[in-house]
Amino acid sequence: MKDGSGSAHASGLMFDMGYDRQHNVLLVRLVGTFTPQSMQRMDTACATFLNAEGPGHSIFDFTTAQAIDMTVERVERRAEQAQLCPGFERILVVPQPEFFAMAETFRDHQKSQGLAAPQVVRTMAEAEAALGLGPLVFRPVETAWLVEPTVV
Repeated sequence: MKDGSGSAHASGLMFDMGYDRQHNVLLVRLVGTFTPQSMQRMDTACATFLNAEGPGHSIFDFTTAQAIDMTVERVERRAEQAQLCPGFERILVVPQPEFFAMAETFRDHQKSQGLAAPQVVRTMAEAEAALGLGPLVFRPVETAWLVEPTVV
C-alpha cells in the first residue's frame, strides 16, 4: 500500500493492514474479492493485533475490493457479533454503489441487534473527518504470520 500499510495479499491474504500509533487507528484495506474465508482471516488478524496493541479505532477500506462474494444472510450473521473494541469507532469506506448497500445492511443489522454500528462512508477523507483526529499516517503491520502453512 502506498500509505505505508503492510501487504499480505501476495501471500494469499486478501487484505493489507496499517496502524497509526499516534491516533490509535487500525486500517484494514480489502483487496480483490471479499469472501467468508477472507472475512474470517481479517477478523483473526484484527483480534490478534488489537489484543497485542490494545483497543482502538478501526477503518475497513473496501476501495480496492473488486467483488464481494457473500450472501446477505452471511453478512447479517456476522453483524450479530459485537465489535472487538467497544467505545471506539469503526468506519467502513465503501465507494462502490454495489458494495455500499451490503455495508449498509451490516450497519443496519447491527443497530437492529442493539449493537454499536459502524459508520459507512465513501472515501478515506470522509473516514478521517468522521474520526476527527487530524491526518492519519499508517505504518505497515506485518501479517505474514497469518498465512497458513502449506501441507506437503
